This record gives sequence, C-alpha cells and structure tokens, in this order.
Amino acid sequence: MSLDYAYKITTNGRAAMAAYMAQGEKPFHLTRVAFGSGRVEEGANLADVHELLEYVSEGAISERSHQDDRLRLTIQYANSAHKDVPTFLLSEFAVYVEDPETGAETDLLYGTLGDYRQPVPAYHPEYPGSVFNFPLEIILSDELQVSVSAPAGLATWDDLAQAMRAIAISRRNLTIPATGWEKAGNGAYPYRLELAVEGVTRERIPALTIPEAGESTAGACGLAPWVETLDGAIRLAAVSVPAEPIPASLTLQGDAAGIVVGPDGVVDRFALGAGLRYDQDGGLALDAAKPADVAALFHGSEADGGQE
Repeated sequence: MSLDYAYKITTNGRAAMAAYMAQGEKPFHLTRVAFGSGRVEEGANLADVHELLEYVSEGAISERSHQDDRLRLTIQYANSAHKDVPTFLLSEFAVYVEDPETGAETDLLYGTLGDYRQPVPAYHPEYPGSVFNFPLEIILSDELQVSVSAPAGLATWDDLAQAMRAIAISRRNLTIPATGWEKAGNGAYPYRLELAVEGVTRERIPALTIPEAGESTAGACGLAPWVETLDGAIRLAAVSVPAEPIPASLTLQGDAAGIVVGPDGVVDRFALGAGLRYDQDGGLALDAAKPADVAALFHGSEADGGQE
C-alpha cells in the first residue's frame, strides 16, 4: 500500500488552537516552517508526529489568502535562502505556532510527501535558484485573528524562472550530420541545413563552437561562421555538403537587453515584469497582494482542522 502526500493538524496544534479560542482576542501566531528528509511509517497518524524525523532546514511562508472559513498557505523552500544546505531529499515538513498560554513554540501541523521524495539541489551561484512550493489549506473558526511571522514579498519559482530566462545561458553538445543538406541559392554559403534541437526558440542568441576533432571537416566544407535559431531548430550554412558528421557545441543565451552593468563590470539589475520589484537590499521581491487584501487575511480565525 502506497503512502500519499498528506498533512494534518497535530494534537499539540489542536491544544494550542483551543487555548487561543479560550483567550478570545489574542492573535493566532504562526512562527516558522521547517523541512526534512524523514519518512513516517505507513499507517502512522500524522496528528501524533510532533517533530521532523530528519530535520534539514528552515523554510518560509510565501503566499497566503483567506476566504470564508479557510486559510490557504503556501510553504516554500528556496535553496538560495539557505546557501549552506547541501543537496537533500525533501519528504516532510512542519508548521509551528506560538502557544498562547506559555509563549513557547509548538507544532501546529505535520505533513509528508508520502512515497515521493523531492530532490533538492544545493545552491550554486552559477545556476538559477531552486524553489519548491507546497500549498496548504486550514479550516478556520470565526473568533481568531491570524498573524504570520514570515517575510512578505517572496517571489515564487514561476516568477523567478520567468525573470531568469531573460539572461539564462545553456550549452549542449550536438552532431551536425552529413545528410539532409539542401542547396538554397548561389551565395557564399549555398547549402543549408535545419537541424532540430529541443528547447530552441527564435529569441535565443546562438554561438556554435567546433572542437578540434571536427575542424578539418568543417573547414573542408566551408561551414559558415554563423548560425540562426528557429523555433525547435537551428539553421546552418556551408559552401558544400560535409563529407562526414561534425561534432559541435551549441551555446544559447537569452535576450540580455534588460541587464544593467555597473561601473565595476558586475551585473546590477535587469528589467522586471509586472508585480516584481527590487527591495532595499537589492533582492528580488513580489508584490503579491494589496495592503487591504493582506489585512483581510489577518482577521480571520483559527484552524479547526486540515486536509489529510
């Protein structure tokens, strides 16, 4: 029998919520999120799991919305925010709340990814950051206010990926075949070849490099020093058809027109789409909600239970 993705308010979380209800007006205060690599046993009651089985790192609450009696949270792990954490398998998470009677932190809910374990790469400055989001929904009462101690304005992975595509660089090895060439005129390079390459678009800026093993063949056929990108392919040109396949390396770069380079030669900032901005520390932030929307969220309630 397989173990599925699930999360549940713990017994400690229910006790904390009951205490909040008894005190009436005190805000329901979520304190933090944590992720781990542990795996609960099949059939375990998640309400009785009060600690991560294999703690790895802290996380964050990236999105929140409140509608009727439901509080929706998206908990997030971003490797760029935890640069010292090595590669790990993410398989469990926990959300914590302040106990209104003692002021101490206690577990609110525990969740598991079940049989699936999400590989999370370690942060590397030469690659775009990896961000993993997990949506949660909690049923709320009418009597509690909810406050979340999490940094506002975090950008989701989709937002960051869209921004990073403007400057992304990728490289792939390929082979230029000796078949499929067609004569397309009487110019300097009359022979043309459209070579299918997955993921290529017209907007990408190409650079083709021929290694030493293919230099003689490329020189003999007069391979053109330029290459053109199409949707799903690249277009090559030559004086004559190559006598044999030519190994090559294709580098693709995004449109970097929005990049601003400072006087020290370091990339400063690039143009951002709607909803994205730079914070006072130069970080990328997302304006995900208006102040009125956030205020509406923080008036709402408590969690009677969660999804299993």
